[in-house]
Amino acid sequence: MRVPKFRYAVLCGAVCGLVIPLFVMELLRLRVFHIAGTWLLLIWPSSIMLMAAETVGHSPKAFAILAWSIAWNLFYYVLLFTFIWCVAWVLLAWRASLRDGTTI
Repeated sequence: MRVPKFRYAVLCGAVCGLVIPLFVMELLRLRVFHIAGTWLLLIWPSSIMLMAAETVGHSPKAFAILAWSIAWNLFYYVLLFTFIWCVAWVLLAWRASLRDGTTI
C-alpha cells in the first residue's frame, strides 16, 4: 500500500475543512436538523465561535466571524490530515524496514 503524496493529503484536508461547514450550514438553514448538538463540534470544531455572532445579526461583523470560523476549521482539518499522513508514512516505512531486515 502506498501513501498518497503530501500535497494531496493537504488538499484533501483543505477541501474537507471548507466543504463540511458549508454543507452543515445549508442543512441547518433547510431545517434538516432542529438543533445542533455535540455532533457539530465533532465535524466542525470551530463552530463554537458562532456564539459571538448571535447578537450581531446580519452585519459584516457576523459574516467576518463566520469566515474566521470556517478558516480555522480548514486549518484544523489540514492539521489532522497532515498528522494522519505522517503516521501512515512512518508505519509504512517501519513495515518496509521489517521486510528489508534494516531498522529505522
